[in-house]
Amino acid sequence: MTFKKVYIKPRTGGRQLLIGDIHGCSLTLKKLIDKLELLKSDQLILLGDLINKGPDSVGAVDYIMSLISEGFEIIIVRGNNESMLLKILKKNEMQIERLAVRFGITSMFKKSKWVLKTKYLEFFKSSVFYVKSDQFYAVHAGFDYSAPDPFNDTFQMIWMRNFKANKEIQDFKPVIYGHRIYPYSKIKKAVQKHKYGIPLDNGCVLGNENPDFGRLVCFDFTNNILISQENIEREVGIDSKIVY
Repeated sequence: MTFKKVYIKPRTGGRQLLIGDIHGCSLTLKKLIDKLELLKSDQLILLGDLINKGPDSVGAVDYIMSLISEGFEIIIVRGNNESMLLKILKKNEMQIERLAVRFGITSMFKKSKWVLKTKYLEFFKSSVFYVKSDQFYAVHAGFDYSAPDPFNDTFQMIWMRNFKANKEIQDFKPVIYGHRIYPYSKIKKAVQKHKYGIPLDNGCVLGNENPDFGRLVCFDFTNNILISQENIEREVGIDSKIVY
């Protein structure tokens, strides 16, 4: 079942951590989690786009599922790539196969009729469109404040490209989001200046050719610090537009 939003409160002694777009960079994700020294008292929010573009989408999802099974609290925000996957399941086998191959997730399917294995279907369906807490909002792409009801406009939550914060509508809480790639210097500035819009997608999947891009970024909201890990994948799928 898909929930539009989930409301969370921090656990006693735990941190609230948010990680930007992973895009199948499983090795980088594991390295970042090691750096975080993740505890079961922590709450980890993944801002969507776990899959596609990078070299190991299946490995990234399997790793996240293993952490959940070990008792870590992980909340999955739905990104546009998860949305595309769930929508294609209603199409014919040829269309499903084409997307599975393009996303590098064929092993998630039962090949006989290109049916997504139950554990993966339940995992992706458990994702939420946004997270609300007493201190912040978390969403994949943003909220469209020109819409009559921006907190019900799920299409824009996963697809919009030009999110602009509105502190009054946000109840003077920051919106933390991914989807659109920003230089690390701008992400860092947003955190340091306590901006009402904090982007976390640094284009990890792009690799490290530009020192201001190519990191998987975690925002430790509790301590107001960034922890990041440079891309360490064996191969890189460059299929994103850098936004300055």
